[in-house]
This record gives sequence, C-alpha cells and structure tokens, in this order.
Amino acid sequence: MRKLAVAMALTSTALASPALARDDAWYVGVEGGVMIVEDLSLDVGTLNNAVNLNHKYGYDFGGTVGYDFGAFRAEVEASYRNAQSDGIVAANAVIPDIGNNLVSGARDTNGRSNALSFMLNGMFDFGDNDGLQGYVGAGAGIARVKVKNVFTNPAWLNDSDTGFAWQAIAGVRAPISDNWDAGLRYRFFNADNVNLIDRLGRSVDTRFRSHSLMGTLTYNF
Repeated sequence: MRKLAVAMALTSTALASPALARDDAWYVGVEGGVMIVEDLSLDVGTLNNAVNLNHKYGYDFGGTVGYDFGAFRAEVEASYRNAQSDGIVAANAVIPDIGNNLVSGARDTNGRSNALSFMLNGMFDFGDNDGLQGYVGAGAGIARVKVKNVFTNPAWLNDSDTGFAWQAIAGVRAPISDNWDAGLRYRFFNADNVNLIDRLGRSVDTRFRSHSLMGTLTYNF
C-alpha cells in the first residue's frame, strides 16, 4: 500500500510537470507565419508623401531565448520579415526618374521590402500554466530595413537603413508535453525614421510597419 501511495504521488507530480517546467526556467522558441506590410509612404527629396509603395502578403519568422520568472517573462528575439512590392502610386506631381518619370496614378513595380530585427521583449502571462495561457507584451531594439530593387535595369531604389524599432505582442499558448508549448502570436512591428537614398542621390524617407500572425513552438528547460 505504501509503494502504491508513493507511485501515485510520483505520477501526480509528473502530470503537473508542464506548470513546473515553465516557471523559473529558461526556454527557447521558434515562430513563423504570414505578414501584412502597411503601405510605405515615401518622401522623395523635397516632396513629402510623393509616392506610396504597396505590398503583397509576406512572411515573418524568428527565434527567441528567454527566462520565465512566473507571471513575467523576458526574452531576446531575432526575426526577419519580407514582402514583395505590389505597385507604386504617385501623388499629384511628376517624380523624375521613378519608373520613367512617374506621374499621378498607379503603376506596377517589382522589388521587395524586408526588415531584420534584434529585440528585447517583456511579456506578462495570465491563465493556468498547465492549460491555455494568454500573454501580452512589448519589445524594443534595432532593425535593418531594406527596400530592394524598386523598378529594375537599373533599380530606382535599392538601399537599407538601420535604426531603432519597437513592437507590441499578444498571444496564446498551451502545453503539448512536459516541456513543449505550442501557440499563436500576433506582432505589430514598427521602425520609424527609415532614411534611404535613390539612384539619383536623393533622400527617400519612410517608415516600416507590419502586422504578423504566427505559430509558435517553445521548449522549456
């Protein structure tokens, strides 16, 4: 009878291990999914909001390393997001040397916009550790934003800039084994003050904002 009681106690401890595995422990994770880039409003030289660069749906993926303090988690994140250009729309002016002197209206284009970022995130968890759990948080760091090959032969805009970026995060997760969690994460990413140079040497100023919905997989040590 005593051996049976000990065995039952050990079994109950093992079943509770998902909660124990996350609190006060390190973790690593991967994430990936679909992304929408907000239109890039480009200031070209002295012309503010000269053109808008549109995009198709893109992708966003990354990895995290963090520590779970209980109700709060801190993590470092590296991520990369990319989307293909879908068209360019001019304001009410002729923009020299943009797609053969782009005038008011829309034109098809090519090229891509992407952002590589390294962030420090903080998240607050709520809900049961051994069941469905939600979280919200934010992060800040640096990002290299590139607008690549807009029009070709030669490209009108093909440049990058590195600067401060921040993001807001929300998600849900649930344990699928003693050490593994799976979940969904939404990320709003923002990099202001992106300063580029076109092929005529003119300044092209913009900002990069994206919305991502990603699946996540986390291993808790």
